[in-house]
Amino acid sequence: MTTRPRTTSSLPETVGTLSVCARRLTSGARQDGRGGDLHGAVATPFGTRLLIGDVMGKGPELSRTADAVLRAWHQLAGRQRSLEVLAVRLHSLVAHSDEPDRFVTATFVSVADDGSAELVCCGHPPPLLLRGGGAVPAAVPAPAPPLGLLDLAHGWCAAQPVPRTAWDRMLLHTDGASEARDATGTFYPLAERAAELGRAALAAFTAALAADLIHYARGPLQDDATLLAVEPAPAP
Repeated sequence: MTTRPRTTSSLPETVGTLSVCARRLTSGARQDGRGGDLHGAVATPFGTRLLIGDVMGKGPELSRTADAVLRAWHQLAGRQRSLEVLAVRLHSLVAHSDEPDRFVTATFVSVADDGSAELVCCGHPPPLLLRGGGAVPAAVPAPAPPLGLLDLAHGWCAAQPVPRTAWDRMLLHTDGASEARDATGTFYPLAERAAELGRAALAAFTAALAADLIHYARGPLQDDATLLAVEPAPAP
């Protein structure tokens, strides 16, 4: 019998100025709901901040590292104005942990009240920007190495602006989604499918995308896949 991936959702429907919906699909190799994917959304004095990441490696320690990074991010996100410094602080946590060979890919996003945003990508896929029926990856001219390996870039990273006019909806994801394969070994066309499904309301969009990803793989996913979709919340 083929094991179906387990889909879970999390996070409040509204965080700060954003409507938010997240879904995680657990790989066929891990049915306990644990693993290395992490994600979060939090309202701060500096805007609504988002995190998605993936701890590289195998074994039960993955979830412990993911939990530690997420806890630290929650503690720092509302106190550290600079997105670059926030990423560097988390890099230091990973680099000086009990597992120094571990590293974590991560994307950090900060969305201002007017919808303009900035992002830092540390070895992680950039978010997809949905607008006008299309979906394109956010431009990241200067991607940084993963957390734990930032010393390869002299211990620093650079934030990239995302104009409000560039997106109506933003989809952050782990590579478990973009690198899922069908029976022929072809990668899942995440941007294309996100664009096709993007007219649906936010929760319906993530549900449809998750179901489409499972259907495409036609069997257990080889890696956990997390989808974190956001859009400006309706005015009260």
